Amino acid sequence: MQRKPFWKLLLSGIGYMLLGNLMSTVMTVAASVVADITGVMIVLFVLTLFVFYSLCFTVAYKDGQREKVMLKNRRVDSVSNSRWIIAGFIMLAVMTVPSALLFTDAKMHLFEGFLIPYRMLCGMIYPLALAMGVDYAGIELLPDFYPLIFAACYILIPLATAIGFNFGFNDRFNPDKIMYEKK
Repeated sequence: MQRKPFWKLLLSGIGYMLLGNLMSTVMTVAASVVADITGVMIVLFVLTLFVFYSLCFTVAYKDGQREKVMLKNRRVDSVSNSRWIIAGFIMLAVMTVPSALLFTDAKMHLFEGFLIPYRMLCGMIYPLALAMGVDYAGIELLPDFYPLIFAACYILIPLATAIGFNFGFNDRFNPDKIMYEKK
């Protein structure tokens, strides 16, 4: 058992991130029947945030557990804490690219119908976009700060990955330690 290369960690992080966006898109489309109710959209946005960040947390958590086993078996000498922070910032940069393309499309009309793939790629913010009134017909009327708001929704990715690695490495979810720890 060796430490995974950084590019494999990054690919698995991006994969989990895309899975979170896909699951959020499916959840939003399934709830589109009641999309006119504001309270439902707020709850849906909170749930999509939870799903997305849970998956970002999970991929780092699994690596933290693996790192702990490797350190315990003396396969590695020290822990690399900054790997998931760096990977989180790269994942954040990957998720800001669609918002930058949306901003460019709104200003220069380069892509025809980019809003549909944008909502699929950025499923976490799909309910927010619906609540803010972003529709297919008025992409040229999109205010300049909307893509910035959409990109800002992903700002907690490095924090989620760092916390996930820390929880996995320190074995924070072990039921024996939680319930039977002597104080």
